[in-house]
Amino acid sequence: MPGCFEWFHCGSKTETESITSGHEDSQVIPTAGTYALATGQKLAVTLKSVVGMIPVPFLSEFAEVTVTVLEVCEETIAIEKDVKGLQSDIYTLTLAIIDKSEQSEELRREIGKLQETLKRIRRELDEIKKQNKWLLAFYRKINKERVDKCRGDVAQALNNFQVSHELRVEDILQSIKSKFTDVATDMAFVKDGVTKLLVENIHLKAHTAPSSLPREDMPPPRIFHGRQPFVEDVVSLLVSEPTSRVCITGVGGMGKTTIALAVTQSDTIKHVFRKEYVFWVPCIEAKSADLLRRRLFTQLRITDLSYDSLDPIITELDAPEEDGSKARRLILLDNFETPWLDGADREKVGNILAQLLKLPHLALLVTMTSGFGLEYPHWQHRPLEALDLATARIVFREKYRNAAHGSELRADGELDTLLKSVGQIPLAITLMAARGGHLKTSPEELLGEWEKAGTGMISRGGERSMDDVIGASIHRGVMDLDPDALPLLAVLSMLPAGTTGHNLKWWAPTLTGLTSAVDTLCIAALVAKDDQRFETSRISVLPTIQAYMARQNRIPTEVQEQVHIACYKFVLHHRSGPDDLKFKDDIRALASEETNIQGLLMQIRAQDIHPNALDALVVFSVYQSWNKPSIVVANHALEVAKAVHDDPQAAHSAAAARQVAEVHRCLGRTLFAQDRYDEASAHFDAARHCFKNLPDGPDLHYAGESAMELAETWWFLNRQSGLESLVEEAHADLSHDPRQEYYCARGLLGLGYNLCWKSRIVEALQKLSAAETIFAKLNCPLASTVRCLFLIAKCYRVLGQYRKALLIAQQGWEKVQQSGQVDLACDIAIIMARCLIALMRYDAATDILQQSIPLSRTLGSPLTIGHILEQLGYCSAARMDLAGAIASYTGARIQFTKVKFGLGQDGAERCRRNLDRFGGMTEMDRPGFSTLTEADPIFY
Repeated sequence: MPGCFEWFHCGSKTETESITSGHEDSQVIPTAGTYALATGQKLAVTLKSVVGMIPVPFLSEFAEVTVTVLEVCEETIAIEKDVKGLQSDIYTLTLAIIDKSEQSEELRREIGKLQETLKRIRRELDEIKKQNKWLLAFYRKINKERVDKCRGDVAQALNNFQVSHELRVEDILQSIKSKFTDVATDMAFVKDGVTKLLVENIHLKAHTAPSSLPREDMPPPRIFHGRQPFVEDVVSLLVSEPTSRVCITGVGGMGKTTIALAVTQSDTIKHVFRKEYVFWVPCIEAKSADLLRRRLFTQLRITDLSYDSLDPIITELDAPEEDGSKARRLILLDNFETPWLDGADREKVGNILAQLLKLPHLALLVTMTSGFGLEYPHWQHRPLEALDLATARIVFREKYRNAAHGSELRADGELDTLLKSVGQIPLAITLMAARGGHLKTSPEELLGEWEKAGTGMISRGGERSMDDVIGASIHRGVMDLDPDALPLLAVLSMLPAGTTGHNLKWWAPTLTGLTSAVDTLCIAALVAKDDQRFETSRISVLPTIQAYMARQNRIPTEVQEQVHIACYKFVLHHRSGPDDLKFKDDIRALASEETNIQGLLMQIRAQDIHPNALDALVVFSVYQSWNKPSIVVANHALEVAKAVHDDPQAAHSAAAARQVAEVHRCLGRTLFAQDRYDEASAHFDAARHCFKNLPDGPDLHYAGESAMELAETWWFLNRQSGLESLVEEAHADLSHDPRQEYYCARGLLGLGYNLCWKSRIVEALQKLSAAETIFAKLNCPLASTVRCLFLIAKCYRVLGQYRKALLIAQQGWEKVQQSGQVDLACDIAIIMARCLIALMRYDAATDILQQSIPLSRTLGSPLTIGHILEQLGYCSAARMDLAGAIASYTGARIQFTKVKFGLGQDGAERCRRNLDRFGGMTEMDRPGFSTLTEADPIFY
């Protein structure tokens, strides 16, 4: 319900009123209507407290109706002066009725008539209140006439009642006070108001009776989970004077108020601070220093003729006890971001804080979205993070059960995904669980609705709307001070994984004040930024705010277009291949934005496609084939490229033909890395034919590369028919132009690989050595050089020259660190381990294998992971570690079983046999170790 101070700022002014908002020394000559306003709301509060004490039923019923009408008067603010006049009249009439001591039948009838009059007035006010703000303004004259009629009815009723019963308003208050002594404090205020009603032209200071702002009682803390250590930490700070100024920060909905209230209710706090010295000051409506002072006066129960100065508050807080000591006091400034961030007079608000900070025995607990400006060492900052997943599950289940009237959540599939999608924010979890419980919907169904409706699904109705919480942060006054803040928020809302300060220049190239804009968004608690320096810090928007911004066209179309174009430029700028010197840096750059890029590129459609869109989509698919095998983007790229290629009207149809071929090859590599050889084979074959049939002529080099990759796939499938002719064709295509030394060397590399598989080791070494010589001459192809060294080391290992093989493999290991290619790093690691095992250097072999495990998991190849675990098992057995050997061989067998072709089946069988040999052992011994089977050296 709006309080009287809202009226002082917003209400209409008459000639006798002189109210200047925001000026400390402004003066005012109040009218009788002003005093009626100041007492009307208090009377409603008073009547609520005494209505149960009125002994006569019909007087009690009348008082209840009066309370309702007075409250409706408070809420009908659009035609304020007229309604407040009506409120004054009803106020006077009510005092007269309640004071009447004779409860005769005649009085009952007259009060019944008055009660009907008040009910009719309430209906009129309700009709006015239902109008929206535009109708209230448009029909103001009509509404005024309706209110005037109500005032006339009340005046006539009061006149009739006073004449009939010879009542005098001046005597009313003393009579009521004598009857209801237990509400003497409130009635003293009413008496003061009525006295002023009867005396016109009394001149007072501008801001009288600060306690007329209704005092709000401290609400009980809500039940919460997982926050007790946080509460205990804050309590420990508050009870010690040197650290007793604490600021709890966190985004809206994180539960700051709940935590703060729990702090005030802790046993330790109750022991240190007496109950009457713990004050809750809600600041959510205090948008200026003036309003903050009013709220302090009200909540600290201080009555003074003026609140222009903080002196009465300081005097009260600094007052000594009877023994001369000063008792500890605690003030909780809740939602302090409103006066601190929304108002234009932060300096004045800061002065209020500074005066409070001078009292060493006064502890201050502040909750706000951002602790900006409250500096250490005066303030101890405690950021409130989102709930951990386990606690979030507990909260969701409990709220769901309460909303479902005791029914438990049964189908919890996708619950974790749902909780993560709302950022594990307590308010969002509570609202989501309540919705699910009421509708008996599963987390999976709620997640689907969230993806469509966003925060709107948990913002319909109720006071604690998620949209309201987010909207309040977005429209903070501090946001208006930085013109780049809101545009940057729109950009960041399109980047689900956030971005670095360095990359912001890519995403928001038109914004010049990026650093200050990020600071502004952090102050408003709209983005999270880690503590690193700006260039390397990660800046992100919470999932709930992203969902809010994504709906109702909150992100302008031009911003969306700009972000998509920025994405294409970023990807194309980092286009490179494994043999490029900048490949590792490009891989790292694309990896840092992978989630953002994938989300934006998946929105590309063939219709009205941007010139760079398809090219970026293909380049990113190729990047993923090297770094993080996933076919989602590549499949989408193939679909779009085919659609553009098949459209004769498309401007880029010819270019799309090459892009179709590139995506086929990309898909082949990705599927090969996942050990899906049949599918990979089909795409390599398609790529080979596409490159040979391009509209502007064949690209034999790329056709040859695709054919060599197809041949490698056939080896894994044990497909011998046609293999030799395929390799010859690939070599011919790659070396068709002798001037292109790089491709000639690539042809020799392919021949050497296939000769290795045929166990023609000497011939393989000749081809591979020739290729390495050319690559060394070119001084750039890192990946090709590493692959040569890997295959040469493999050949020497097969020949039993383990030391030479190890030396060459170590050279490859050094170079692979520069190339950044994960699959080659795993291959080199396994060859080095095989050589070290042959040289019985089991500890060194174990170290290199353990280093390669994270790489193999990134690669995602069950075959590679299986081989690494198999070698680890062998090393554990050699070191007499039976438990380690069993664990490693068991893991390897599981991985090999995932591969449906020969090499996987062979590996699973080897592991099974070795595990069988461990069956009767209680500890490892040399005879048992000597019976273990090693992998085929031809493969590694």
